[in-house]
Amino acid sequence: MQIINENQVKRFLSMGNVIDVVKKLYIENTEGEIYAGNRIYMPIRGEENVGQWLVANSLSQPFFGSKFSSVFPNNMTIGLPSTISKISLYSAETGELQALIDANYLTAIKTGASAAVATDLMARKNASVLSIIGTGLQAYSQVLAIQEVRKLEKVYVYDVVPERINNFISLLEKEKKYDYTIIAAASGDECAEQADIICTCTTAKSPVFSGNRLKPGTHVNAIGSFTPFMQEIDEDTVLKATKILTEHVDGLWEAAGDILIPFSNGKVTKDDVTGSIGDALTKKVSARDNDKEITLYESVGSGVLDIGLSIYIYQSFLKEEKGK
Repeated sequence: MQIINENQVKRFLSMGNVIDVVKKLYIENTEGEIYAGNRIYMPIRGEENVGQWLVANSLSQPFFGSKFSSVFPNNMTIGLPSTISKISLYSAETGELQALIDANYLTAIKTGASAAVATDLMARKNASVLSIIGTGLQAYSQVLAIQEVRKLEKVYVYDVVPERINNFISLLEKEKKYDYTIIAAASGDECAEQADIICTCTTAKSPVFSGNRLKPGTHVNAIGSFTPFMQEIDEDTVLKATKILTEHVDGLWEAAGDILIPFSNGKVTKDDVTGSIGDALTKKVSARDNDKEITLYESVGSGVLDIGLSIYIYQSFLKEEKGK
């Protein structure tokens, strides 16, 4: 059994290669070559802290696996990540544990790459203003990913803790792919008003901007909500979205508070969800029909992507070891 740490994961994964791997995994999923099982989530001593398990099985590679993530929002106050993840990768031939993989970076770069694929499908081709709400690792990966698929001119940044914003901007200045202006926003609503593309990357349980501030043609990536009681975007945003895509439709109805809350209030139906990213990649559904539509990518996590990328990492690790 191999233990693969965060530094090794970073060596094998970059935004340049992950986007292509994620796209391939979505297509393989629609073709039945890799599939996810049911997720388990468990509130830990109340709804503030959550444990979540995602599982997937590959039929094209001899592996299956599980990912455990803990989300403890107050970790930020003691210098720890709010989300901590590990992946266990098993042999599909013997059931033996093959690798235990640190997955904080994997989760962030996977989520960013998935949003990049969604953004490329759903955002207007001339979208150039990105707004980011949240300043954690997920928010960072969103910017790195979206700058791969759209030519950005401005990026607005907002966080409920103002002192985090300037540090985040300083980090982005060092990592941006080309020259664009990064601006500290005064509120989530300012982010919404300015955006062609808006990404919410928080652990919020109430909406972080007002949907009535969105311009026609805006694309929304809702990244942070992945339990039934989390809600980053309001009902107005969901109702305005003429296209709603997610990683896996079944997973959305298990976990996406952003959609489940208006669904429970009778505001949306299951028919309002357009389909999966894989459906759009394989042209089974349309991701955008015109430049006036508001579109929504609702991310709740994907065991297919987690385990698919862990297989990629493990195979890259074995190849590196063989070459030594």
